[in-house]
Amino acid sequence: MKIFDFDFYEIIVWVATIIMCMIAAACRRAPLRRPGGLGQPLPNPIAVILPIVFYTVFVALRKTIGDTYFYMHSFNLMPDYNPVKIEYFFTGMFGFFQNIIRNMTDDPQWLIVFAAVFSIPVPLIILYKYCPRFELAIFMFVAFSYLGGAMNGMRQYMAASIVLLGTRYLFSEKKTDFIKYAVLILLAYCMHNSAIIMLPIYFVVRRKAWKITSYLMVAGSMVAVLIFDAILPQFLSVLEQTSYANYSENGWFTSGTEGGSSLIRVLFIAYPLIIAYINKDRLKMLGRVGDILVNIVFVDVAIFVISIYNWIFSRLAIYLAIYFIIFTVWVVNYAVKPKDRSLYVLLTVLVYFFYSRMDSYTIALYESDYFLPGRKLFRK
Repeated sequence: MKIFDFDFYEIIVWVATIIMCMIAAACRRAPLRRPGGLGQPLPNPIAVILPIVFYTVFVALRKTIGDTYFYMHSFNLMPDYNPVKIEYFFTGMFGFFQNIIRNMTDDPQWLIVFAAVFSIPVPLIILYKYCPRFELAIFMFVAFSYLGGAMNGMRQYMAASIVLLGTRYLFSEKKTDFIKYAVLILLAYCMHNSAIIMLPIYFVVRRKAWKITSYLMVAGSMVAVLIFDAILPQFLSVLEQTSYANYSENGWFTSGTEGGSSLIRVLFIAYPLIIAYINKDRLKMLGRVGDILVNIVFVDVAIFVISIYNWIFSRLAIYLAIYFIIFTVWVVNYAVKPKDRSLYVLLTVLVYFFYSRMDSYTIALYESDYFLPGRKLFRK
């Protein structure tokens, strides 16, 4: 069965993840005096340092998966000298850094290393700062496919790291902090145009949770799936103005060759929301931040409903994935009764382990000339 059919690198990642989860759990016994971003105890920093090092190195040393080959190939085609001007930083941040790296070396692996350093540490630090049970957050980082996704969609995950730097401003009740948040979103936009979606989402999620508008948003996404063929021409004209313009030009949405996400995946996304609804009185301890996280997951569900039409829409959820993990960890740790906590944690591990097997092909395609390159000796 595919669920239990692990490739060599998948085994390495899961063994390392289990070990780091155990270390993180032990680190909670020696918390820092300074509380985390939501008032919870912070475990010893060793808990986050080890995952940052391992996952960053793992991602940095790949040579396959998703668009990795094409980025490396285009890097090889670049001239030995490329102009580096400050205006390039704002018109195409990735190209700005790519030019600098290409002027220093002709080895495309350094571009992948740079992208990994840019995209992996920040989300792990945010999880460490805001999750009450960091070992579960580490597990979710892998099981919810953030690790695998970071190797496919390189620029978008780099943009997501910039977005995550604005987490404290997203959660803040100071109105002036919106300016700081907006500046970071505009910087992320310079890395990948799709990041601009986080500006309207800021206003959508900063409302009281469980309001009728949240349910209408999900219902509206269902209607959108049903009528999408009718509005497709208008959608494509908008798409031509974004980073996804090539999808409009190559017939991605009109050829019928690309499928959508599955309804099962929507249920996986809705899982913590259902638990939170059943226990929403206990979730009030999170206050304003709890409302924001609940609304973020409503947006997430709506995005994945729309992605039933075509999976490319699920790429917008990249910017929400870390907040989804924070919410899930908080729900199973505090929103349920203490006597039920262990049961919900175990259930969550099982649920997202099976979810991870749906996306296991990502890490299964991993190849590297540096990270245990002799693994072929161990393959069937």
